[in-house]
Amino acid sequence: MPQREEPFYNAYSYGDKLEPGQKMTLEHHISFNPYRADLSSLTEMTLGDLQVMREKSVAEERKIFSELQERAQLWEAQAAQTMVLEKAMEYVKTPEVKNSGNRWEDTEYGWRRISNRVYQMTYRIREDTAYDHKLKKQVPVAWYVSWSVEYNLPPRKDPYYSRPSPLAGQDNKRYGDKAAAERYVQGRIAAYAHLFQEISPPLPENHVHLFSVNGKLLPGYTVQPHQPTPQELLAFVEDGDTPPKKEAKTKKRNRDKER
Repeated sequence: MPQREEPFYNAYSYGDKLEPGQKMTLEHHISFNPYRADLSSLTEMTLGDLQVMREKSVAEERKIFSELQERAQLWEAQAAQTMVLEKAMEYVKTPEVKNSGNRWEDTEYGWRRISNRVYQMTYRIREDTAYDHKLKKQVPVAWYVSWSVEYNLPPRKDPYYSRPSPLAGQDNKRYGDKAAAERYVQGRIAAYAHLFQEISPPLPENHVHLFSVNGKLLPGYTVQPHQPTPQELLAFVEDGDTPPKKEAKTKKRNRDKER
């Protein structure tokens, strides 16, 4: 109940709100109602007596407030259980990414696409035309190639999530010859063909989070073996492992020339 009327005050609780597994808000305040209040018994008391009574009342308030804080800790523990259950449900409900099984397929607006559970590549050759007054019709004048290689990511529920940039690609590369445009596309396809040999190729170690939900890797994915960096390899080097420094050789004098 957001508002409650008592004999000499009004109580308000408009801020009370529970967001399961996330947030609890308790916000209460009261206001004095002079039209219903009767201070007669209190105004006959001395100021000192009133101050003593107020201090006792404040102490009781603090006691109740402390008890509420303790109860709030109980809510925190229970809300954490709700939260972790919701996170597990989000993981289980994440759908399998749609893919073409490493086969090229036609999509909308002239795009072609190949994909598996990790990568996807798309390209389009767009023909540009101009009106030829001699032939009295539109004729091709240029071909524009757009292509990209990117991760084929599972859908995200987070409204603030933004997809990473493509791994590679180019927009509207112009060619005056259609055959040259097609050769360029085939070259790009060949350059990235190794990504489309498996339905679920191993993930790069530094991008595992893209295929994880709430910190857990989605089922069916594997990770590439860790490749130690030079700094990591140096950590295993012990004293004496490094080759000794070569001493500079002294130049022998050619005594025959000196004589």
